[in-house]
Amino acid sequence: MVNKSSNYRLLLVDDEDDFRRATATTLGRRGFTVIEAVSGEEALKKIKDELPDIIVLDLKMPGIGGIETLRRIRELKDDLPVIILTGHGDFEAAIAGIKLAVVDFLQKPVDTDQLAEKIKSLLANGEKPLRERTISELMVSPDIYPKVKVSESVAVVLEALKTAFYQPIAEGAGPGKVRSAIVYDDNGKFLGIIRFNDLLKLLMPPYIGESPYASFFTGMFLAQCKVFGNRGIGELLGDQVSVDVEAPLMEAVHLMVQHHYINLPVVKNGELVGILRGRDIVLEIAGSLGSLT
Repeated sequence: MVNKSSNYRLLLVDDEDDFRRATATTLGRRGFTVIEAVSGEEALKKIKDELPDIIVLDLKMPGIGGIETLRRIRELKDDLPVIILTGHGDFEAAIAGIKLAVVDFLQKPVDTDQLAEKIKSLLANGEKPLRERTISELMVSPDIYPKVKVSESVAVVLEALKTAFYQPIAEGAGPGKVRSAIVYDDNGKFLGIIRFNDLLKLLMPPYIGESPYASFFTGMFLAQCKVFGNRGIGELLGDQVSVDVEAPLMEAVHLMVQHHYINLPVVKNGELVGILRGRDIVLEIAGSLGSLT
């Protein structure tokens, strides 16, 4: 960690003269000592000569590109914090940068005042390389969800969900309402999750899905509510999908998108250990994009 009282030395590497000079001027006014380089080759030389505290590195430059420059920086000084700056949104470059332990990956145009605050925060608080959070870090405890037995009726699920929906959510579970129930067998083995949408599907009379000429009329909804409550919970389960707690986060996202799930059971050695919710994925996306806010 750099001493908070330091006059931070920043190496700005960008071949666009107007952008580099304007950014250097703004950062200089914000208290940085800015060292400029127009290429990767020049940047590597100045790292040896000037010993910067942090580097802001453009990806698209003549000569050796930004990623190759970053690789060589890591050979010179493996813990030097580097922010990659690009206007191209290159996924492969982002992956390479993360593997090479960049502290952030920002797209042009970037507000230089906000960039200055971001850099000061990184240096003052101990810069850390970008790291993708794991499923185990994002999932919530299954205990916040109501539990039902597969031998019980749909009416039991509805009552459990109604009670849970109006109760304050468990501490640490984040915002929102519970909209699912966890199903176990009579021996306590996890079988699956019933979500609001599963109940809506069960409400549909069979002939509606079978005929292209289905008609609807007032009273149909109430009549169906009266006749489906005694049906078994097992009818709702169908094929269940879960994700292993050690799987990459993107695998879980893929399963949620593919199956239109609002949440996904997380298992370890076949045992339920958590629930990954769509809302937490969205908040994680927002956090990743909000690095300059």
